[in-house]
Amino acid sequence: MPGPSSSPASAQGSATRLLVLGCVRIFQPVHGYFLRRELMSWEVERWAHIHPGSIYNALKTLTRASLLAEIESPAGNRPQRTTYVITPEGDAEFLALVRAGLLDVDDLPVFLTAVNMAYALPRDEVVRAIQARIGILEDLLSDSLASVEQILDAKETPDSASEIGRLLAARTRADIAWAHEYLGRLRSGTYAFDGEPPMWTPTPEQIEIARLAGVGPGVVLVEAEGHGLPQRVIVKVDE
Repeated sequence: MPGPSSSPASAQGSATRLLVLGCVRIFQPVHGYFLRRELMSWEVERWAHIHPGSIYNALKTLTRASLLAEIESPAGNRPQRTTYVITPEGDAEFLALVRAGLLDVDDLPVFLTAVNMAYALPRDEVVRAIQARIGILEDLLSDSLASVEQILDAKETPDSASEIGRLLAARTRADIAWAHEYLGRLRSGTYAFDGEPPMWTPTPEQIEIARLAGVGPGVVLVEAEGHGLPQRVIVKVDE
């Protein structure tokens, strides 16, 4: 299984590193409170098992590893606050984690995070990654089915033990089915990926709300409806 990159490892798991690096990359320069609030709105506690406190810990750890950098930014009449930007090393680590995560069949939070951040890659690269993932999953499915047959053929093993293989096979089939559906959406032009124009432009009111919330210049993240499903759209806007 491809690993991330050779950049310094952090104490956090890959899903936390990927989410924090990716979120800083979107909003930079961005302060920790906004980052925490934004990630909590993504319900990362539910599907990535990331708790609010670990976000602040990740910011500090990734900064020590030179994947993020701290800068001081003015806050109007309030005291200066520490904000974060991603470094070139952090950007390389982020992209490597996305690429590896799309092929990860063992760590579900890592894979879910990589799908959420796949916009950062070119569409054709994501298509190739999902094709490769399907191949990996098909091999796993064959292994699970073979395990069921081996258990049923073994006189010294109770037949009930075959249920583990059956369950793993069922879960793998579901993963394969989703991957084929996702592949179809990718090929049909769904979503926006690196090098492609945004799907739409936010209103001036949405841009102002994002800036007042503490995001960096030129970036706004909004909710939109597309292809029948709610999706997050990252849009670059003028200062």
